[in-house]
Amino acid sequence: MSISPKYHPDSHANICLLLEGTYPYIRGGVSSWVKQLIEGMPELTFSIVFLGGKADDYDKPAYDIPDNVLHIETHFLLNDTETRPEKKKFWKRKSDKAALFQRSHQLHDELRATDSSLDQEVVRDFTALLSGNTPLSSSDLYHSEEAWETIRSKYIEAPEGLDFNHYFWTVRTMHGPLFTLAEIVKSAPSADVYHSVSTGYAGYLGAMLHSRTRKPFYVTEHGIYTKEREIDLAHVEWIPDELDPYRVGLDDSMSFLRQTWVRFFRSLGRMTYSSADHVYTLFEGNRLRQIEDGADSTRLTIIPNGVNVSELRTIRRPANAPVPPVLALIGRLVPIKDVKTFIRGMRIVCAKVPDAQGWLVGPEDEDPNYVAECRALVQSFGLEDSVKFLGFQNVKDILPQIGVTVLTSISEGQPLTTLEGFAAGIPAITTDVGGCAELIHGTPMEEKKIGSAGAVIRQTSEIC
Repeated sequence: MSISPKYHPDSHANICLLLEGTYPYIRGGVSSWVKQLIEGMPELTFSIVFLGGKADDYDKPAYDIPDNVLHIETHFLLNDTETRPEKKKFWKRKSDKAALFQRSHQLHDELRATDSSLDQEVVRDFTALLSGNTPLSSSDLYHSEEAWETIRSKYIEAPEGLDFNHYFWTVRTMHGPLFTLAEIVKSAPSADVYHSVSTGYAGYLGAMLHSRTRKPFYVTEHGIYTKEREIDLAHVEWIPDELDPYRVGLDDSMSFLRQTWVRFFRSLGRMTYSSADHVYTLFEGNRLRQIEDGADSTRLTIIPNGVNVSELRTIRRPANAPVPPVLALIGRLVPIKDVKTFIRGMRIVCAKVPDAQGWLVGPEDEDPNYVAECRALVQSFGLEDSVKFLGFQNVKDILPQIGVTVLTSISEGQPLTTLEGFAAGIPAITTDVGGCAELIHGTPMEEKKIGSAGAVIRQTSEIC
């Protein structure tokens, strides 16, 4: 755990936010929503538990921390200190926890037996395995014969041709962070309510805290975590297909190890949904996906995103003002936003409208390698004078200068930048993802006489 700018572990907050890879270290997207949530309720106090991958991926906070945030602690889930122990110490001890391993096998069987909502006792038993009086520990995972036999037996059930070494380290890598979560639970900040803005590891941390403290636990999910992880896993290069050549089950294009990761995140999601007192989402499509992933429909509520229309209306151009030939993608420059499709689109636009410009407005520090690839693509097309990388900007400064907002995303929730553009009188072009079609065309129950607020296009590109 790192010591953050505010570190008061003994403080009691009204709300403890459980955040994975977002606020306060990453700008834009859900981070902006979290910032607005905290600043919009100054009468309430907050604690923050931030989960990240590796410490090297994060620098100082990207936001100033409001006074009503009493405590921040930062934990990194990819800990390399327990990866490959010395050979002479490897698998040399029996643990005294055979009964716990047996119960773990039973609980995993219950997870695999159904895709529906889980009994709360299943989640509590998993929590007890990790943070009970005599829990399984990371040492048990890394050094015990029982863990070795568990991994070996599951490998035997896997498709023929799967590389054992890669499977072995995959299982350890995905389960290792659970022991970090168990340590967090032991000394988690006290709060009246625990609130996660995703499933995944942060959501499961909320499930564990709910089981341990019996305090209310809520989930507000913008993008669907499991869906976005499936998209990521379909393209990551650290799962080499030559070591995992057989494809079965979920998707003909997804290898067994990729499917293993997907099932793992789906299981975390189901335990998160089953533990939550209530789950909030943005639109009907998300709600249906959450039910499919194991959420209880009676504990699901749609609350659409909103923006300050009165404030943004003040920056609208006059109705008779010329429209700037500027198309802007406002958002994080990361693969899931499919920035490369925007750049390819600008090549077509500029061929027909030579004075057109494409602005990329958003933070570039989350995936520097991807940003470098995007810059190289701009250069290869000879678009250096037409496509501009502007970095993070105040949206109120950008909107008056553009003619249309563009989202080429592969996955979205209900994008705030599109709503902000509408409030400022700017139409949008988006891919048909998330709630974008509803924003632009309205829902079947709504009056459509005023027409569409832009255009929706089919997503055909892949992350590359």
